[in-house]
Parts: sequence; C-alpha cells; structure tokens
Amino acid sequence: MTLDKCIAHYILATLSQISLLIAGLGSGLYLILKKTSPDSTSKDFFLKKQYKLNLVCLIIGFLFFTTSFIIGLIQAKNLWGAYWSWDVKQIGSVILWFYYFVTLLTIGWLSFFEKKNTTSISSWLMISGIVIMSVNIFVLNIFSKLHHFL
Repeated sequence: MTLDKCIAHYILATLSQISLLIAGLGSGLYLILKKTSPDSTSKDFFLKKQYKLNLVCLIIGFLFFTTSFIIGLIQAKNLWGAYWSWDVKQIGSVILWFYYFVTLLTIGWLSFFEKKNTTSISSWLMISGIVIMSVNIFVLNIFSKLHHFL
C-alpha cells in the first residue's frame, strides 16, 4: 500500500482541522460580539445562532477527526506493519482527540445542568483547542518520523 492510498485519511484530517478551526474562530467572534455589542433581541438571536453553529462545527470536526484517526491506524498497519508506533504525531493526535472529547463532555455537562456561563466556558475551550491543534499540526510535524508532509 502506498501513500496515495491514504487519501481518505488526509481528506478527513483536513476536513476535521477546518471544521475545528471554524468552531474556534466562531467562538472568538461570539465572545467579541457578546462583550462589545449593545443588548438587543437581534443580538441575542444572532449570538444563539452563532453558538449553535460553533457547536455543530465542533461535533462535525470531532467526528471527522475520529474517523480519520481510525482510518490512519488501519492504514498504518498496512504501511508500517503496526497500528501504533509511538510517533510524536500519533501521541499528539491522541492528546488532541482526548482534549476535544473532554471539551464535548464538558459542554454537554454544563448544558445539561444549565450552568450560567456555559456559552463562555465552551467558547474558551474551543478557542484553546485551536492552540493545541496548531501545536499538533506545525510543531510536532518537525519531530515526527512518519508524518513528513509539511
């Protein structure tokens, strides 16, 4: 199996990164608009829609990321003879996956119990996810022995 057969893994990983980036940037926009805009019913309507869009992007990105991770493990077995090789990029991806998993659980928990600052806390979690994802994409690729595409 050659690297050109890994196209599904690459496409899903890219789609997940784009979706999670949109969720994080949208969360930043949400927080800025929440602080700076004057209160009105149209502002509340827009903020609710923006927050829901951020959550949808987060969930879709997480699903793409999970699927990409599983496909990547299967393809690693065919390419390198093992599902897992303790590569820096693989460890960083697992950490990122757990971060977004805990983020989704936290948002669900806060929403279920209707906590006061649910939208602000979840927005900050999505924004900080961009930082972790950026480290995973740009910094860990320098040290990776198996993922040389940057």
